[in-house]
Amino acid sequence: MKKTKHFISAIAFSLFIFLAFGSMDDDKNSKLKSDTSIISGGNTETEMSPEKSKIFEKLKEKAKQDWPNDYTTQEFWIKEQLEAYDYMLTIEENSIKSKAQKDWPLDFVTQKFWYNEQVEAKERMK
Repeated sequence: MKKTKHFISAIAFSLFIFLAFGSMDDDKNSKLKSDTSIISGGNTETEMSPEKSKIFEKLKEKAKQDWPNDYTTQEFWIKEQLEAYDYMLTIEENSIKSKAQKDWPLDFVTQKFWYNEQVEAKERMK
C-alpha cells in the first residue's frame, strides 16, 4: 500500500511539474505566440514582414532596458509603437516624414505625432 501511495504521489507531482512549467518547446512556442499577439492585439495568425520583425526585436530590447520589471508597460509601449509604425508606412515619402524618421528613428509614436502636428501647422500657414 505504501508503494502505491508513493507511486501515485510521484505521478501527481510529475503531472504538476509538467503542467506548471511545460516542456521547453512549449515555452518557445508560447513565447513566439505572445510576441506575435502583442503585434496583432491577440490574433496570433498575423505574419510580420522581415523589416517589421527587426523593428519589433529592437523595440523589445528598448522596452526591456527602459522598464526592466514592468512587463505590462513593455507590452503597451511596444503595441503603441507598432501601431504608429504601421501608420507611418501609409504616409507617402516627403520632407516632413523624412525629418521625423531621422530625428526619432525608433520612436514611431513621436514620429506620428510630430508628423501630424507639422502637416496641420503647414496647412494653417497657407
